[in-house]
Amino acid sequence: MAVKDYIADIWSATDFRNAELARYAEPEIREETRHGVQIMASLSLFINIGVWLFVSMNGAGSLHTYSHLALAALSLHVLVSARFVDDIRALQGLGMVLLVVSALAIILIAHRTGDLSIGMMAAIVMLMISVPLVPWALRDAAIVVILTILLLVSSVMSVPGRFEAESIWLLQLLVLGSAIVVGLLVAKNTSVRKQDMRARFELEKARRAMELLSLKDHLTGAWNRRYLETEFPKIAEKCRKDRKTLHVAVLDIDDFNRINDDFGHQLADQVLESLGSVFIRKLGSNGHLVRLGGDEFLILYCESDLEELISQTVDELHGEPAISQIARVRTISLSAGFASAGPHERPDPKQLFVTADKALYSMKRRRQRTRPV
Repeated sequence: MAVKDYIADIWSATDFRNAELARYAEPEIREETRHGVQIMASLSLFINIGVWLFVSMNGAGSLHTYSHLALAALSLHVLVSARFVDDIRALQGLGMVLLVVSALAIILIAHRTGDLSIGMMAAIVMLMISVPLVPWALRDAAIVVILTILLLVSSVMSVPGRFEAESIWLLQLLVLGSAIVVGLLVAKNTSVRKQDMRARFELEKARRAMELLSLKDHLTGAWNRRYLETEFPKIAEKCRKDRKTLHVAVLDIDDFNRINDDFGHQLADQVLESLGSVFIRKLGSNGHLVRLGGDEFLILYCESDLEELISQTVDELHGEPAISQIARVRTISLSAGFASAGPHERPDPKQLFVTADKALYSMKRRRQRTRPV
């Protein structure tokens, strides 16, 4: 990966330069961010309560007591709020607020006491090092670190002579060093996390593709019986929620065995391929074509004009080369039977199929041939 691409990759936690991958990764990034913010808030809560108890028992000034109690309350608020926030940017914002306010409280105590002690410096460094707990990318981590550094440096230098020069230089050195470490950790973690996400996404795509292939008929592109068994409840429920009637049609090609015998399996297969491709295109997203076996197909449709659609599709099949070739010698006809379930019904798939199948053979008995294909 080129340096430019690497930097672009680690710059944002949610930008994958692939919309489908970004949608796939979003739920996990959200949960990782939530988990990271909650860990940070939990640690802050534990530390501030501990310090509050310690300073209270040792008779420290009220500023120490109230500051750590306020930070503990803020930590608890962030911990609870993170559970109910679903926006990634808002979760990151909670973490930023906790870090910046904590740094502000530490420097406020230092100003009031006039002492920039090693303990306070250590607390500031701990704040900086806690940044990688949240799965920020380089952009977000840089915002947090820069805000913290600007706040600390501008604050300690705003009142000349309040702090010793050695303390100020030591603070700047510690903050700069921890910022470099944080930047390297965040860059590495973001790169590894995104590589892992891409690998899992590709594996998931491959798995879905294999699963899709296992649910499709290889010759016609129609769904198979396994798909019908697993997906029928979902299709029926969608029709019901949309307040539409679920229509079922069972159809086949009349005397298909004679076509096999007279024209050969290769041309007969081309007829089935043509039928499958044209019906799938005409049904679009409103219907599902299932190959039950041989030349028998089933249609699930959630609109009101299935019979008209089948009639239009049969007309369109006139232009298919395989069917045209056979039609020059003999007539090809299509028979279909229908059944339906209203939007307020709980359809029984077996009953619908039996009803449609009976209607199909009733049509065949009424006429030996349907309209020419």
